[in-house]
Amino acid sequence: MYKKYIFICLLLTLAICEGGYQNLKIKEFMTQNNEIFTYINEILDDEAGPEYFLWKIESLQQQIVSGVNYKMIVDYQKKDDPNQYIQFEIIIYDQPWTNTRKVTALEQQNLRVDNKKAYNSKYHGWVDLNTKQFSEKFPQIQTLLLSKLIPKFDLEEDTSIMEIKSVKEQFIAGKTYLIFVQLSDGKNYKGTLYENPWSKKMEVVTVELEEEE
Repeated sequence: MYKKYIFICLLLTLAICEGGYQNLKIKEFMTQNNEIFTYINEILDDEAGPEYFLWKIESLQQQIVSGVNYKMIVDYQKKDDPNQYIQFEIIIYDQPWTNTRKVTALEQQNLRVDNKKAYNSKYHGWVDLNTKQFSEKFPQIQTLLLSKLIPKFDLEEDTSIMEIKSVKEQFIAGKTYLIFVQLSDGKNYKGTLYENPWSKKMEVVTVELEEEE
């Protein structure tokens, strides 16, 4: 009787493991499975095009089959319109012992975020950083920001950053930083800095004029 009970429990465990998807911790997955993530990232970069960049990984799941299915939901933000997104849902089948890795499903939808309605939840998941330490780590950040801000908003060439008011960080494919600054014209602006430690890529991908609340 006991052996029969153990056998039934084993069958139920296998059914669960090989059935539905299980949630994964995104940061741990990217650290331990960089090759798979890079593969997904390259596919979605091509699908989104150069006008968009990886903004946020919404969820990551795996399903054990004869190999592994990885399901990821990812948001790509438009560089010149921070309220415009493409959301992808992609499934990758990976079977290491046969060197098989392929896309089995890929869907996308265009999303638009209303700043005022989404403001309270807009920075959920972001971590506040020490502005002084951030400036010391990235001494080139002021030059990078001004190189984007001056041409976009037709500012004077001698415009300078008077103060970095706050910095937020989010870990995605590398790290994304939101930098809030006040310029010499008296107005407040926000820039998005994207840093990918694997590809050594760092760039300011968006700049915005912050609206008064």
